[in-house]
Amino acid sequence: MSRLTATVAVGPRLPRLPRLLCVAAPRALRELPPFSDDRLDPAYGGGDLLVQLCADDPRVTAAAARTLTRLAGDTLRPRWRQTGFLPPTPAGQTPRNLLGFKDGTQNPTPAECERWVRSQDATFLVVRRVHIDVAGFARLGTGHQEAIIGRHRASGAPLGRRHEHDDVDIFAKTPQGRYVIPVGAHVRAASPRLDAGARMLRRGYSYDDGPGDRGLLFLAFMRDPALFARVQHRMTATDELSRFIEHRGSAVAYVLPGALPGEDLGARLLA
Repeated sequence: MSRLTATVAVGPRLPRLPRLLCVAAPRALRELPPFSDDRLDPAYGGGDLLVQLCADDPRVTAAAARTLTRLAGDTLRPRWRQTGFLPPTPAGQTPRNLLGFKDGTQNPTPAECERWVRSQDATFLVVRRVHIDVAGFARLGTGHQEAIIGRHRASGAPLGRRHEHDDVDIFAKTPQGRYVIPVGAHVRAASPRLDAGARMLRRGYSYDDGPGDRGLLFLAFMRDPALFARVQHRMTATDELSRFIEHRGSAVAYVLPGALPGEDLGARLLA
């Protein structure tokens, strides 16, 4: 079993096209604001329809993509695509990214998703194609890497703690009055405590398009893309990891509610 799944979402422009009867778009569905350190490539951005295909076997997703492209005919034209992957990871453990750190530890619980991620069975999706200077980061000592991320590399635990899923206390200080988690740490800039507890459900996949372009295909689901914008602005201003990454692709979309038996996907948008 390959466990193929497909997630379908519409971009900000699609509901407003005349041929789609000017369906009312959700108010939060709008393009992301510009960020000062973006290096966006137009070849990897935007789009009116976003399809995420996931499976245990990459050959299955490739075949599904070819089939969907063929079925689209002249109605839809592929704008961009990116293949991502997860490294082999023991069951129940968090996968690691190309920097060697666990990625996806602090995701919301199902109950938190109901509060912060989904609204009336719908959600928004932000996609970022993030180039990483893997070699440059690797040249740093382990201690320096951990200070930038804010977690221990081996265990994934927050600095000053022992276990991966221990609370990330960004206000904890040493007896000398210094923050345990450095001011420029990645986990500090991304902390929900700075957004009144608001969370996003993150899905990170590594990509490797050759020695000159390796990085992270970052997907985040949330009730309002404005949350991502706030976090990204903080990262631009304070996150030490920003020295090693470039955001080169970007898209935002509204994930269509699941279809009931005998119902077309997206049919309730026309109700």
